[in-house]
Amino acid sequence: MRKLLIGALALVGVVAMAGVALADNVYETHVAGGRPIAKGSVKKPVPVSVDFGFRVTETDPSKRATPIKTYSIGSEGLVANPKYFPSCTFAQVQSGPAAACRKALVGDGVVRAASGSSNNQALAASLPCNQRLRLYNIGNGMAIRLDVDPPFPTLPTGAPDFDTDDFGCPLSIHDSIKGRFVKTRIAGHPATDYRFSVPPNLLHPVTGLDTSVRESISHIDRKSTTARVKGKRRKVGFYEVVGCTGNRRTARTIYESETGQRTQSTTEKARC
Repeated sequence: MRKLLIGALALVGVVAMAGVALADNVYETHVAGGRPIAKGSVKKPVPVSVDFGFRVTETDPSKRATPIKTYSIGSEGLVANPKYFPSCTFAQVQSGPAAACRKALVGDGVVRAASGSSNNQALAASLPCNQRLRLYNIGNGMAIRLDVDPPFPTLPTGAPDFDTDDFGCPLSIHDSIKGRFVKTRIAGHPATDYRFSVPPNLLHPVTGLDTSVRESISHIDRKSTTARVKGKRRKVGFYEVVGCTGNRRTARTIYESETGQRTQSTTEKARC
């Protein structure tokens, strides 16, 4: 796989250049919402589906962004209840995932990324790496399962296509990321952050190469069950809304680079 990736990048002229300035990342939370549209309350939560997405670009559009190590994703009044739903272990997700995880599947999506030399951030010297994303309940969080194989997406001319959602990458990726749910507050309401760190082998699949996320879009299904919560039986959602100020819900993503720089992006696109 190392030869495959290095050879493919050589075709687009990746050259290691010392002293290239680090990218200045620009972050945007551009997808936020779910169904049904509802405010909800702590006393009367409403189970919902969740749509969420973000973009990471560079102030210079000819460059790819620097890799992000840690993400924290949450939304005003949106809380998770994983313990009431079928789950599997992270080890089971990592191993395949195993058939035991079928009922633990809660969502899917796409990760659009770009791979290139750590010393050359030109997008023209990079290749697209669009990965299939699946989300599995692991009891106290979600495991992100990423799967993709060559070839990478191309235009009819044969040039790399960075603007498609078609899956494909210059190398095979079959790996998982462990994420956890953390109680917090956003815009004055209870919320659940989904926090995860990307392992080094996904940030740098080959020594001297970076993989930078350009866009990620996820959909989590609306799931509900009846369970006893604080002594009372009620309908519980895997994700449910328990409050909202005004008619727009604040969604928030916090990003942390490998060097420890933290940046936040928010949006109020979702109605409530």
